[in-house]
Amino acid sequence: MTVERKFVQQGLNRARMDEYFSGELERAGYAGMEMNRTPMGTQITIFAEKPGMVIGKGGKVVRKLTKDMDQYYDLDNPQIDVQSVGIPELNAQLMASRIASALERGWYFRKAAHSTLRRIIGAGAIGCRIVLSGKLTGPRSRIEKVVEGYIVHAGKPAEEIVHHGFSTAVRKLGTIGCSVQIVLPGTVLPDVFSLVEVEPPEPVIVEETGIATAEEMIGAEVEITGVEVATEAEIADKSTIEVMGEGSATSDIIQTPSPVETEGIPPEALDTEALAMAESPVETEGIPPKTPSETRNANGIWEHRHDGLDWHAMAIAHKQAKPGKPEEAILVEEEGRVNDGVTEHKHTGFDYWHPASRVHKGA
Repeated sequence: MTVERKFVQQGLNRARMDEYFSGELERAGYAGMEMNRTPMGTQITIFAEKPGMVIGKGGKVVRKLTKDMDQYYDLDNPQIDVQSVGIPELNAQLMASRIASALERGWYFRKAAHSTLRRIIGAGAIGCRIVLSGKLTGPRSRIEKVVEGYIVHAGKPAEEIVHHGFSTAVRKLGTIGCSVQIVLPGTVLPDVFSLVEVEPPEPVIVEETGIATAEEMIGAEVEITGVEVATEAEIADKSTIEVMGEGSATSDIIQTPSPVETEGIPPEALDTEALAMAESPVETEGIPPKTPSETRNANGIWEHRHDGLDWHAMAIAHKQAKPGKPEEAILVEEEGRVNDGVTEHKHTGFDYWHPASRVHKGA
């Protein structure tokens, strides 16, 4: 016998055994069977609502069933085990047998189907489907379906999570088939998912180094260094003040002699030759040197004298002769200001502010 024929023969024997047990153990509440082949023989487990009736007095019924299995179905050392059904309402085969029995006793098919459905759902089933087919109310056969809850109709879940039961009811008009499908409570459905709450990670605390605590600050000795503060007089004597860094403890004061910044310098200390040499050679080239002027600060007003004139304010207008035309005098309008400690003025011939101590070209 080929492998395919062997599998078909085993399936056929299983179906015949199930039908045999259903007929012999109908009063005991037969609820199905399982068959496992082991090296010691064939283990058959029978589920029944009343296990005592399956065993019989002194095991008489069990020995008869074992003998029939060995004689008619050619099983290797058959061994029958009987187990009780936990909740009868959650066994599809047992519920199908009860519906068939009710129909044979004359129950109306809708009453039998709905009452059984309520009992199954009341026992905690996720879903149930009852199908009755045959001559229910007349000469023509038809199908009546009653469904409640969640039921899978196709695919692999329909074979794994749905329990099937089938029984037949023989009536005068004809045979009625009763099919029951139940999804047991606690079954993991294929389209149900759950969200897992993930706790956020704990924040990482980084210890800061180099920061003294309060106790260290109390115990430490604070050294206060003296800061030299320059007075206004000292600042006035300096030509340039350059402060390195805002908020620093000390300021570096760099003195750079400049012929332009002469504020606060007495006239006798002013080196006129240095001023003349500090001028740009472009501005003084080809122009005869002029008589250097002397400046002073009298009561907050800057005055100077030059060209034989007496002391006068630097902001007054001067008359200046054009080079080559000494007989024609040009009125020079002059404006003065003090910018960052430097006296500047602006007059005719120069449209920008420049230090008053600069030697000018002839207008």
